[in-house]
Amino acid sequence: MTRRDLLLARVAASAIFFGNGFGIGTWAAQLPRFKVSLGLSDGELSLGLLAFSLGAVALMPAIGWAVAVVGSRTMTLIAAFSFAAALLVPGLAPSLPLFVAASLVAGACNGTMDIAMNTNATVVEKAWGAAIMSSFHAFFSLGGLAGAALSGLLIASDIGIFPTLLISCSGMGLLFLVTGFWTMGETERATEGHGFAWPRGPVVLLAVLAMFCFVVEGAVIDWSAIYLQTVAGASLETAVSGFAAFSLTMTICRFMGDYAVRHLGRARTLQLGGLLSAAGLALAMILPSPLPASIGFALVGIGLANTVPVLFSTAGQMKGIPPSMGVAMVATLGYGGLLMGPPLIGFGGEVFGLRAMLGLLVVFTFVIIIMSQRALQRSTVQFS
Repeated sequence: MTRRDLLLARVAASAIFFGNGFGIGTWAAQLPRFKVSLGLSDGELSLGLLAFSLGAVALMPAIGWAVAVVGSRTMTLIAAFSFAAALLVPGLAPSLPLFVAASLVAGACNGTMDIAMNTNATVVEKAWGAAIMSSFHAFFSLGGLAGAALSGLLIASDIGIFPTLLISCSGMGLLFLVTGFWTMGETERATEGHGFAWPRGPVVLLAVLAMFCFVVEGAVIDWSAIYLQTVAGASLETAVSGFAAFSLTMTICRFMGDYAVRHLGRARTLQLGGLLSAAGLALAMILPSPLPASIGFALVGIGLANTVPVLFSTAGQMKGIPPSMGVAMVATLGYGGLLMGPPLIGFGGEVFGLRAMLGLLVVFTFVIIIMSQRALQRSTVQFS
């Protein structure tokens, strides 16, 4: 492979991450509108969030094997187009049961895409010969920011939920179509004796860390807009500012993440990230008004920026484990965090209030700080 081909493969992988993030940003920005249009309580909305995460987690143990068999390029493109199509369906749901069912399908497509594109990214990273995983996730965050920003503009223009989704998903599909020509292919085949990627061995601690990271990240993605609207007193149009601030700082820090990982090391990157996340959540909890809360979510974005890229990169380069299987092991438990995190915040918020649930997230960030050193000591990677 020539350097030009490798550069095009990196650009294509970055575009795939951008498109996935754009879809997630669009989804997050519509949640307050789903809540209002369907007349849902926090707990009822949590059922939709639970279904979205459940759809992803249910398939992940098998998806790692499937990606290893058919190749990350093929699975990435199939999942990408499926996600763009499935994201339209919740906008048509007229009731809570149908919204939950549509969310389940969209989540399954997103989970499949997540495993496939992260596996493809580890293949590109290995061929590149340097740590570049954070840059891929930076484009995911940039996509999330763009998706939320476009949705905010369309909401301000009084565009309905389904037309907003149609515009966004059409753009995603076009992006995937163009970049598919340069997505790197590989001939990886499954070497495991079974088709399920359950976390085991030295991957277990990495997977547990991913779970806590995803609990916090998922809570911010799914609940920051609602927190700003219902607790901090922001308008519906400006409620997306918390998620936008989170995505903006995460994007900037992920573009600097490869440099940070090389100079701080993986363990210190995770520990510092946990500390900054704790500070941001505490600020949003103690000062529940739009500006301080948005600043707090911005700090969480800085803190979590490079945690998941470090964990995925490490899992995808472990000796004796195909990249797709390592990524799937971490992602399975990680998305378990998404599975229980947002619903936990929603159901707990109905009993104790959303402010109190931010305090629980602070506890989770300290688990990240405490476990990081031990988890990474048990892992072997080819480069820092």
